[in-house]
Amino acid sequence: MSTLFPLRNDRRLDDPFPCCSSDDEHRRCVRGAALPNGTRFHLHRDELRVVYQPIVRCKSLQVFAYEALVRCSVPRLANPEALFQHASRARCCGELGRLIRSLAVPHCPGHALFLNIHPQELMQRWLVRPDDPMYFHDRRIFLEITESMPFDDFALCQRVLRDVRSRTNAHLVIDDLGVGYSNLGRLTQLAPDVVKLDRALIVNLARDSQKLKLVAGVVRLCKDLGQMVVAEGVETLEEFDAVCETEADFAQGYFFGRPAFPPPSLTWPLGSTSLMASKAAARDASLPALHPRSRSARAGGTP
Repeated sequence: MSTLFPLRNDRRLDDPFPCCSSDDEHRRCVRGAALPNGTRFHLHRDELRVVYQPIVRCKSLQVFAYEALVRCSVPRLANPEALFQHASRARCCGELGRLIRSLAVPHCPGHALFLNIHPQELMQRWLVRPDDPMYFHDRRIFLEITESMPFDDFALCQRVLRDVRSRTNAHLVIDDLGVGYSNLGRLTQLAPDVVKLDRALIVNLARDSQKLKLVAGVVRLCKDLGQMVVAEGVETLEEFDAVCETEADFAQGYFFGRPAFPPPSLTWPLGSTSLMASKAAARDASLPALHPRSRSARAGGTP
């Protein structure tokens, strides 16, 4: 990966902070500011782990990238949303995000990597630090920002994102489009390279013609703006067929693989022969009901 930052020749891939000072405690844990109730956010490196979920090209069924997802062993922080809510209140999302990247980057060499970031990391300018682990990844980096996440200082976040993108080949991703109070204005304000459609737009997509038209329209809008589209939460062949009909570029979900560590080394394309056969069989099975004369004609029978 090209970068304007000087790289140390003696760096190790498994060194989470290759250019940092030798502050071992800083490498091992996250400490937040004291909270109003007198408690303090404190999380050790060993309480976090990262799993990876594949993002697949719709046309070729090849893996395009992996998304790194954090998991926490502390019960009340097991949900990633709860984890970052607590970190946000303690003003330590920057430290937490960096620690997660230090876990994610070394274990996904050779693949493009999607990393989730919090607006607080932008406002505190963590991502422009030259020793951030993401700058040492050997493939493209995609930075995901949740579409519904509030920005306390949107203009500052815009400037930091422009700075990061100008220094590296990092790409910006708007996540969860279609959930909550979606703001389509972000598609032009932030000018992302990739837009991820939330599962809320994918559920029942194959059975709801109006929804299919809506999603196809959103996909066309994104492409007109020069943005690639990922459909999230694809869990069935039926949903995948519908996603392909919208002409989305990529798909992600349990249908292709559950989050796992190390990055799922399944046979890709996802058993393309069997997958294509199952798709063809599903279409063929529907012919007698939809087109009762088609099968007979193809088999050489009397139409």
